[in-house]
Amino acid sequence: MKDKILLKEFIRDKKVGAAFSTSKYAIKKMLGIIDFDKANILLEYGPGKGVITTHLLERMHKDAVLFVFETNEIFIKELLNIKDERLVIINEDAEYARTILKNRYKINTVDYVISTIPFTFLDRRKRKRVITKTYNLLNENGKFITCQYSGLIYQLIKQNFYQTRVIAALINIPPVIIFTGIK
Repeated sequence: MKDKILLKEFIRDKKVGAAFSTSKYAIKKMLGIIDFDKANILLEYGPGKGVITTHLLERMHKDAVLFVFETNEIFIKELLNIKDERLVIINEDAEYARTILKNRYKINTVDYVISTIPFTFLDRRKRKRVITKTYNLLNENGKFITCQYSGLIYQLIKQNFYQTRVIAALINIPPVIIFTGIK
């Protein structure tokens, strides 16, 4: 049922970047990058129907908070079914995360940003803005972790972050590349 929702939204909404859910294998690789004992404030860009979101919440400590930025109304309805007081759902574009966190929540920096937004669907200028604003939002040694189907943003991450790591997750439909930018 939930994969039908994802497939339908992939066809309908040009901002949706995947027709299938991220595999547990790829999620495990992404979450293995996070030190959950030290992760107090996390962001997720483009959580879709919450597949990665639920895994994040399962591993987060009780005082941590997860802000998710999603623009698709159908996915927001799905996310609202996740009952966890540490989850804050924000119906806004990831590009505005820094401003929203600062103005609404008085948060200047975060520990981790996890993203599955389809950077290949964004124009070059918006890709650069999102990556730059994400870098500025992260605290010292903060990490930006993104799951992508192409290497398009590798150079942009490499230019903006102190360190860049790349992992392939081949057991996914289609296979993905996990990029990590470390501030």
